[in-house]
Amino acid sequence: MSPVWRLFWAVNLPPVARAALAQVQAALKEAGADVKWVEAENLHLTIQFLGETPAGRVQAIVRAVQDMVAVGPFGLHLSGLGVFSGRDGPRVVWAGVRQGGDSLASLHCQVGEAMRPLGYIPEKRFSPHLTLARIRSSRGVAELMQLIAALAATHLGDITVSSVDLMQSELSRRGPVYTLLSSVRLPGGV
Repeated sequence: MSPVWRLFWAVNLPPVARAALAQVQAALKEAGADVKWVEAENLHLTIQFLGETPAGRVQAIVRAVQDMVAVGPFGLHLSGLGVFSGRDGPRVVWAGVRQGGDSLASLHCQVGEAMRPLGYIPEKRFSPHLTLARIRSSRGVAELMQLIAALAATHLGDITVSSVDLMQSELSRRGPVYTLLSSVRLPGGV
């Protein structure tokens, strides 16, 4: 019996984009809010979460995406900050995708359709964003919201998406540890 891994498809960021986002996180930390910050090395754009998956299925998962993905390399303009709110107020602090979101949404749909025959349900909603932090309590949220508003139009960089990556997530007390299992190049990319 093969081990079970927690998997997801993602677009990983180049170091320069991660550094720019880490600077924004540092500025937001000044609010002293009770949040769990995403580690700079873990910043990514989630394409589809697969969850607990037998390790023996990895090759079939990668092959399915290789066969299905038709969107070619594209650019993304990362810009702006915001929050997703729940019943109890703001829950997630995010950085936005201002240009290239349609191509990213196409990639999301194609990966979802590739996963369907393997028993994964494609996610219906997709909002292109990078999670910067998860808010744990209301402590410092008003100050955090003021900083987010002040930085709302911040340009965070431009990246070229030329692959989609299958990632393994191992949960630990210090936070998740992500491992790249396979990278699928987008058609026409180098």
